[in-house]
Amino acid sequence: MLAKKYLGQNFLIDQNKINLIVNSIPNIQNSIIIEVGPGTGALTKPLSEKAKKVIAIEIDFDMIKILNEKITNKNFTLINKDILDLDWDEIIKSDYKNIQFVSNLPYYISTKIMFKVAYDDRFNSMSVMLQKELVDRIFSKTNSKSYGRLTVSIGTLFNLEKKINIPAGCFKPQPKVDSGFIVLSRKKIDFDLEKYLFFIKCSFSMKRKTLLNSLKKSNFKKYELVKKYLEENKIKLNIRSEEIEINEFIKIFKYINKK
Repeated sequence: MLAKKYLGQNFLIDQNKINLIVNSIPNIQNSIIIEVGPGTGALTKPLSEKAKKVIAIEIDFDMIKILNEKITNKNFTLINKDILDLDWDEIIKSDYKNIQFVSNLPYYISTKIMFKVAYDDRFNSMSVMLQKELVDRIFSKTNSKSYGRLTVSIGTLFNLEKKINIPAGCFKPQPKVDSGFIVLSRKKIDFDLEKYLFFIKCSFSMKRKTLLNSLKKSNFKKYELVKKYLEENKIKLNIRSEEIEINEFIKIFKYINKK
């Protein structure tokens, strides 16, 4: 089966890495696994042999036949749909517990899908294969070019449980760059998730600009309260968003929502 370049398909073929990945999924035997982009089922089949239930979402109709022939387990459900058009409520039932997201994410839609998962706190964990560049962005430090909305959002909501390096040679066709598989477990938070993520989005809306300028240009309604927080805490008013630690963003958000 030829990989489709326009879908960003690179199939994992290294069995040792496949075993490492499957064994890294937390509490897999009691989990509902939602996998996006199962491809030929390299991860899907072993996941279905260990997990309570696996729901796979695949846009490529050519892969549907392969998956249906390869995986016959009763706990396996396959959906032929574009993940970006899917509402989680279509597949997540009210009695589902311990829902885990697993995916070898195509680079061109990686961040969109990660935010789609991040916004829904029914997912206990997010275990994803990403190009190394994106892994580095997620775990970048303040004052670096790669520190941004993705870093702060993911770092606020998830703990890193496992990171597995996946060289380019583990895939067919072989990509030009290495990848990494990361296992992220959701943190418990005591604030409004959707409002917080919107605040972070506005904070990084203008690259290399000050926090206040970014918020003002985004028409963020609580701009004046953010300014007041900076003044009260003796933080320079021209501080840029990429200079602000994750914990400080949380403090700012909690402050403006109490006012």
